[in-house]
Amino acid sequence: MSDGIHRKFLETLGWTGQELEEFLPDWLNTARFLHLTDEDVRRAVEEWIPAYWNISLSGVRKSIAACIREAADTAKMGAYMREGKKVLYSTMPSCPVCITANKLAGEGRLEISYPYFIVTSILGAFFNKSTDQLFNGSCMDPNCHHCGMNCMRADSVMSGTIPKPTVTWNWGLQCNESPKTDEMIFTLGKAEWDNVLTTIPHDAPLGDSEADDDERVEYLKEEIRVSQEEVTQHTGIEVREEHLRAAVSEYMGYLKRIEHLTDLVMNADPQPLTGNELALMGICMESAFNTGLGWLNDAIDTAIAEVEELIREGRGVLPKGAPKLACHFNPLNIPWIEKTFRDNGVNLTLGRMFPPASFLIRRIDENDIYTSTARMCLSVPNTVNMLDEARMVTEQLQVYAVDGVLYGFFSFDRWIGALEKAMIRVVEEKTSIPHFYLEAEFWNSGRYSPE
Repeated sequence: MSDGIHRKFLETLGWTGQELEEFLPDWLNTARFLHLTDEDVRRAVEEWIPAYWNISLSGVRKSIAACIREAADTAKMGAYMREGKKVLYSTMPSCPVCITANKLAGEGRLEISYPYFIVTSILGAFFNKSTDQLFNGSCMDPNCHHCGMNCMRADSVMSGTIPKPTVTWNWGLQCNESPKTDEMIFTLGKAEWDNVLTTIPHDAPLGDSEADDDERVEYLKEEIRVSQEEVTQHTGIEVREEHLRAAVSEYMGYLKRIEHLTDLVMNADPQPLTGNELALMGICMESAFNTGLGWLNDAIDTAIAEVEELIREGRGVLPKGAPKLACHFNPLNIPWIEKTFRDNGVNLTLGRMFPPASFLIRRIDENDIYTSTARMCLSVPNTVNMLDEARMVTEQLQVYAVDGVLYGFFSFDRWIGALEKAMIRVVEEKTSIPHFYLEAEFWNSGRYSPE
């Protein structure tokens, strides 16, 4: 590998001087881990990143850099294991506070990672590379509408590309791809693969407000508690309520920043940030960084200050009055979709429909943190029954003025993909806001084109 283009990559994202020299070996190791060539990095620096990310904004550069730092840490998981540390993997979407609580309890003896999410996101968002190009062999063909991220999970078991952790805490609250892939991984890895699954039956009555259903909350609370006990059996690290309480506090600090930034962007005309950038800064809504939230929080604070300045100056992504489409989950891995809309005079915005911090904070009872965590999980739209989700989405659309709503990107998923198509018709009828559905797959850009 040539140092030159890799130095330029880091300089583009804000590394300078001694900090650059110290981080460069880590980045070169990360590039090898991600199967990136010098040419891949050159295209990212000179073509892809400037085209799809507004790196004139320091907050955007810092956000990308925070993701690169986490990717570099992900590349070290094998080394951490060799040092004798415990390693806990998880998959997105998850309940991130539970994973962070293990990190806090470990006090340096345990590292956490979302390797499949990080690898897939970094490759797609910043290098325009599909995981199809790098991993294969599980027989989970994405062309059969399997989730690209979970295909990579299974492939990495066969290839050893991503090292086996102490244990994986997997989640089946929203997505049926993860539990399904667990069965494939068990078949491939046999007893060598240790896995804990937290899930809940999707059997709530239509219209039930699940976060207020005490029986359902109690069920999920015990699921989480028992899952944590199983994880502890593998790691040997006890996670107490004080660790979960601290993790919730950290998470809420992050979400408050996201809510403030979203309020600024959604209420501004012209719109000062793209949907891509909002999605980027919201990357830890359903995942946790082993490097912590400090780098990302600093990036968001910087972005807030820059957005406030853009609003004062009346500058935006598109001219004033340009239509806005609220995007259920702006596909971070396929940034050219947002730009295709923008090039045609339409803003994609919101980044992701997620309950704001001001709503979730009402779910927190300091005296019963496991119940609070369960209620928070059941306040996320994709986790709950179709009409409960429709209610949440309707409430958000009453807060933010938009000209339409864009859904899609989950055609591979038998839960989310199927229910959304019916759910958006309910919301459309309630709000009179037109809804659109784009058949696509969130995780891989390699099989789609603007046409």
